[in-house]
Amino acid sequence: MAGDYGVMFKGARSLSMKYKYCDDDVYKDDTYESLSSQFDDNRQKFDTFYSSLNDLETKNEFLRVGSTYLFFVKSGDWHVNVQRSNPVIEYFTNSFKLVAILSIIESLSDKEHIDFFEWLSKKDKKGLFPIEDRAQLRKHYDEYKIEYGSIRRCKSFFSNLSVPTKNKLRNAITINGVPVKTIEKAAVMIYQARSNFAHESMSTLEISNCWCFAKEKNKEVIWKLPMKLLQNSFEEGVVAHFNGIITNQHQKD
Repeated sequence: MAGDYGVMFKGARSLSMKYKYCDDDVYKDDTYESLSSQFDDNRQKFDTFYSSLNDLETKNEFLRVGSTYLFFVKSGDWHVNVQRSNPVIEYFTNSFKLVAILSIIESLSDKEHIDFFEWLSKKDKKGLFPIEDRAQLRKHYDEYKIEYGSIRRCKSFFSNLSVPTKNKLRNAITINGVPVKTIEKAAVMIYQARSNFAHESMSTLEISNCWCFAKEKNKEVIWKLPMKLLQNSFEEGVVAHFNGIITNQHQKD
C-alpha cells in the first residue's frame, strides 16, 4: 500500500513540477538578475519581454535557463578549501563555468538526442546498408555529428549573435596573428577548450583575463578571451534564442 501511495505522490509531483519555474516569482527575479544587461537594467523592459513569450512552456524554459545561469555561472564560483590555496582560482572556476555555459546551450536544442546506431537504423529505410568500408562509415558519422552532435547547437547559438559581438569573439582568438575567420570556427575552438577540461581534466587557461598561447597544427594560437566577454555573449545569445521563438510563432500565426 505504501508503494502505491509513493507512486501516486511521485505522479502528482511530476505534474506540479512541469512548469515549476513559472510557479514561483523568485525564478523570475533570478532571471532578471542574470540577464538584466540585455534589457538596459530596466525591469519593465524585462517584464514586457517575458510577457511576450508564447506560452507557459516557453516562459518556463526561459526562467530555467536564466536561473540556472545565475547560480552556475554569473554569480557562482568554484571554491576550494585547501590551506595553501586561495579559495577561488580563476582558471579553476572558469573551467567549470565554461562547462556550465555550454551545457545550458546544449540544453536549448530543439532535437531530442539519438545515438549513432539509432540514427543509422532510421537511415536504413533509404537503403543505407550494407556499409561498404570504413570511409563510408566515417562519412555517415560526419553527417550524424552535423545533425545531432553537441557542437551543432553550440555553432548555431553563436551564429545568432549580433555582428559586433561575433567580431569581439573572433578577435579574441588569433591564429598566426589573424583573428579566426568565422564565428563557427571560434565556437568550435571554445567547445574544444571545454572538452579538454571535461574529458581530460585540462584546466581551461584559454578563458582568462590574461593572454594564453597555444598551438593548432603548428600554427600559433593566442587567446585573449575574458570570461566577462563570454558571459556577455551568452546573455545576448539567450535573448536572441527566445526572440527567435517569438518570431517563429508570429510567422505561424
